[in-house]
Amino acid sequence: MTPERIDEVRLYLLNLSRELTQYIEGKPEAQDACAILFELNMAKRDLAAIYDDFSMLVGNMIDNNEEVKIAGKGLIEKKSSYDRRAWQHKDLASAVASKLARMAIDMDTGEVTKTPEEVAIQILDYVQPSYWRVKELSNIGINADNYCETGELKTSIIVRKEAK
Repeated sequence: MTPERIDEVRLYLLNLSRELTQYIEGKPEAQDACAILFELNMAKRDLAAIYDDFSMLVGNMIDNNEEVKIAGKGLIEKKSSYDRRAWQHKDLASAVASKLARMAIDMDTGEVTKTPEEVAIQILDYVQPSYWRVKELSNIGINADNYCETGELKTSIIVRKEAK
């Protein structure tokens, strides 16, 4: 297997896209177009399954939090995290607020360097409306797992295109 083989598949898909556009421009019967749409959806699912399987196999080859650069194209990252639920939001928010308040004091002078409002707004660096930002919490010494139930470890492979 080579990247060129995948390029061939991508070229085929580009040509298929053009053919489908021409097909629709020919004003086919809706029933016929829907039959093609159904088959295209099945192909999309097949490709997604192939991608997921291969992604998992590649993920087994690289270390957690490792980045593999693909020259001139982008990079592949592997990240792992636990499924977290049943958050103890009030307890965690209290721990974060307490930590941020202590961090807002200059230890050499005792001067308070942030207002209470600034500390409250800074809490948004650690939480989003629907989830807590676990890495950011860890950066200030708070283990999110102490404030929720953790499930299975999930691994994600992230593919990023190189910025131009």
